[in-house]
Amino acid sequence: MLCEGIFNQPVNNKTMSKILIENYRGFDIEFDSYYEKFQCECEDGKAKESQSFSAVKKFIDDFKKANQEFKPFYVEANPKRHYDIDKIKIVGIRKDGRFVSEDKKEGLKQISDYSESNYMIVKPENEIAMNKLHDLKVKEQSQRIENDLTRNLIISELNIIALYEYKKTIV
Repeated sequence: MLCEGIFNQPVNNKTMSKILIENYRGFDIEFDSYYEKFQCECEDGKAKESQSFSAVKKFIDDFKKANQEFKPFYVEANPKRHYDIDKIKIVGIRKDGRFVSEDKKEGLKQISDYSESNYMIVKPENEIAMNKLHDLKVKEQSQRIENDLTRNLIISELNIIALYEYKKTIV
């Protein structure tokens, strides 16, 4: 059925009835007000049409799960952020976009969005520089121990009267 639009142009009610509701996990979910159904079209011509919004979202989740080929990879500490993170293996990605890591001690655990910047992809060309940073870390720890011993030796030479002790003598 044709009707006159705002600018006196013919408009087809069937084509103008789709409203974008949400872009869910990279796919547009639309509501077709003419048919009163939610619709989503995925790659490979697969589509879902339902009166239930959650059914369309589940279709997308199932489609992503079935068509996702995740290849595990390793990450290590981002030296701009941390020194002390060992290499960890990323084994998957959850529906909410968070990475899942595999730890020999703790098993599977998620990487929070907040801590993603603490990691970087392990690359062979970074190995020499990362070894230098590791050596620097060892030197820093050794120096810290030496500094603590020196500090404690100097403190032992001081005649310390704490303020609370002094207060007892004047009050």
